[in-house]
Amino acid sequence: MPTPPILASPNGTLVGGLELSNQGGIATLTKAGLEAGWNFGNGGLGYPWCPTSSWLNIVDSIHPWKPLVWGAAQSTTTWKAGYSKYLTATATKTYSESDTFMACKPVGLTAAEFVAAPKWTLFLLTDGTLPTAYDESLEKVELKTCVKTKLLVGPVGIYYYFMKEVYYALRS
Repeated sequence: MPTPPILASPNGTLVGGLELSNQGGIATLTKAGLEAGWNFGNGGLGYPWCPTSSWLNIVDSIHPWKPLVWGAAQSTTTWKAGYSKYLTATATKTYSESDTFMACKPVGLTAAEFVAAPKWTLFLLTDGTLPTAYDESLEKVELKTCVKTKLLVGPVGIYYYFMKEVYYALRS
């Protein structure tokens, strides 16, 4: 049984209800996202919760939209997250705290392909302003489709706590 996904919010928007996913190392929103538990250790966001094999990392950029990628190593330690909470990047030397993300349609998908399997590329948005012109970090998205969203880590039920207890019992 899966644990809660991380959902784009609010519902009723173009991306509302889509789930955080990993598409070839790129953070995306899709209909069926990651649901095997989350690791929030050391200011990170890892998947699955144990053993963690992928970490959501913020790519450094001079622009207020920061690409998000999945990697085997945890390089971002500034996530503030937990079940039933919005994913937030805490302040660094280069940007203020933000819980706002930008989702954009990738280039190269036909309308039929996109309707059948929507996939939005995710960025951290650090100043709340959507881009109006292309730069090197936006070459693979359709700029006019970009929208703001928030990411809500779903609430956890009894299943999560049961599996966590089983895991620790097996380790001892």
